[in-house]
Amino acid sequence: MNEEEIREKLKRAADAAQRDGTPSFDETWVVAESQFVRSRSRFRRFGGIAAAAAAVAVLALTVALWPAQQAELADDYYIADALLNSTSWTAPSDALMPEHQFDIYQEIQFLDESTKPYEGSLL
Repeated sequence: MNEEEIREKLKRAADAAQRDGTPSFDETWVVAESQFVRSRSRFRRFGGIAAAAAAVAVLALTVALWPAQQAELADDYYIADALLNSTSWTAPSDALMPEHQFDIYQEIQFLDESTKPYEGSLL
């Protein structure tokens, strides 16, 4: 088979398809493109509506639960405050320590140390 025979067979097949009512490739392509554009626009519309509905639902839940969250936070604060005010902790060795009668920093005299040779603070 050479190219002329192949071309002739394809032409006869295309003519037979047109006689049978089969649409041509160009017609099929145009219909497929229009269906694709319609489905894409439907998908975009549906996506936009779904996103808006989700945003409204989240906002409604947030507004509905806001007072309950605030009450829980207030309850947590009061519970923590009550625990801090009603409990105390001391080390077990505190009973062995003598009672302090004076402030060690006020009563004991320290020698002044010079920082002149280094011109800075002593660490």
